[in-house]
Amino acid sequence: MKIVKIFSILVLLGMFFLYIIYFSPFVLPWQKEEAIKCALSWGQLEKLPDNAEIIDMEKRGSIFTRQFIIEFESSQPEIKKWMQQSKGFQNNIPKIRNNTKIYEIHPKDQEAYGGKVEITGNKVIINMSWS
Repeated sequence: MKIVKIFSILVLLGMFFLYIIYFSPFVLPWQKEEAIKCALSWGQLEKLPDNAEIIDMEKRGSIFTRQFIIEFESSQPEIKKWMQQSKGFQNNIPKIRNNTKIYEIHPKDQEAYGGKVEITGNKVIINMSWS
């Protein structure tokens, strides 16, 4: 009977950790760099500006899909430089909605779905997906 209880507890703990790692919206500290790297590569974006301050990070999806949403602030000159260096912005005309520039980025030469980048002043939101 004791072995059954221990096994049940281990199964529940395993399910809890599986949820936290794969299904929760939280980007855990050891996942942060990989999440940034993935989102940038999926959008063909260069490394974030050196002075970028990450405000929020979120992940969505399942084992078969993944979406990263990264929000950061930087100076406008640094954002402009970052955009000029990033292939995902080349020949990309934004939609403008309420002072926000929205760039749809869907790279044809990668397996990623892509997504969008929204820029409002000094704030940038990167929203990239893979499935």
